[in-house]
Amino acid sequence: MNTPTLPRSHALTLSRSIPLLLGVLALLRAAPLARAAAPDAITVAVYDFTCNTGMVLSKDTTALVTAGLSADGRLNLVERAQLKKALSEQALGLSGNINFDAAAKVGQLTGARVLVSGRAMRLAGSLVITASIIGTETSRSYSEQVQGPLTNLVGLTATLSQQIADTIVLQASNFVGQATRTRERLIEDIVQKTKGKQLPTLSIEVKEGSGDGGAAHQTAQNELGLILQKAGFELLDEKADRRPEVLITGTAIADGGDGGGHLFTCHARLELQAQARKTGKILSLDHQEATATDLGRQTAERLALEKAADQLAERLVPLLAR
Repeated sequence: MNTPTLPRSHALTLSRSIPLLLGVLALLRAAPLARAAAPDAITVAVYDFTCNTGMVLSKDTTALVTAGLSADGRLNLVERAQLKKALSEQALGLSGNINFDAAAKVGQLTGARVLVSGRAMRLAGSLVITASIIGTETSRSYSEQVQGPLTNLVGLTATLSQQIADTIVLQASNFVGQATRTRERLIEDIVQKTKGKQLPTLSIEVKEGSGDGGAAHQTAQNELGLILQKAGFELLDEKADRRPEVLITGTAIADGGDGGGHLFTCHARLELQAQARKTGKILSLDHQEATATDLGRQTAERLALEKAADQLAERLVPLLAR
């Protein structure tokens, strides 16, 4: 009886695939044990590596680097399913170049403190793989690179994974930022500055628009008013029986933002003037710019305006409190 044989091309493809599959399986088997040994491991998210010759090498490189990093007990990887749930695939910035604002947003959504992406390139018969490593809290970036024969993808990605892991651990203080002040804490700090002080009555009027012609809103005025009220200031409008002692006027604009997939980064500028109504004296002339990234354009605009209002309020309140 004749034994069936595979065509030579199929057999060759299978023989090349077996080492790759074995390498991935070996690394994945080790990963759960390694992660369990380090509960304080740094959380890392891995984007798809791109390639200059097609998707197969891209997917294989991504799978091997992900498996290699998963096997390192010093790291804790965000699952790919969690990345997809947090952001659409287009919004992940899979070109190998990660926008810093987008990196910060991905970090907020997934808990990742470090993002890894890269590119595999076939050059003159050899393979070059470059990885970009970015801190989501600090925007500090580093890169690692390996080069070798096209037939040694498993070995090259294993070396690269080790280099990436070592860089993350050695540069942990540059990747992991200090605890940032929450908005609630900022407002609490502002409130403390007005305790025991005599506070003037205020009116606020901020003309606000969108740089891309979108619908105008009153984010900056509302957020500024909210902070001033919490700080103890009384806000008056044109319907009030009394006239305010200080007039706060200004302009605000948000640029609408650049979108990558479903991720938008918006820039806002807020300008304010505080003037004593009776004397006409200018108490403050100030401006603040801010950026924010979010899944929606309007939300990113509002967040950017809110940030600008927060920072201006922190500087304005001490000038108004007597």
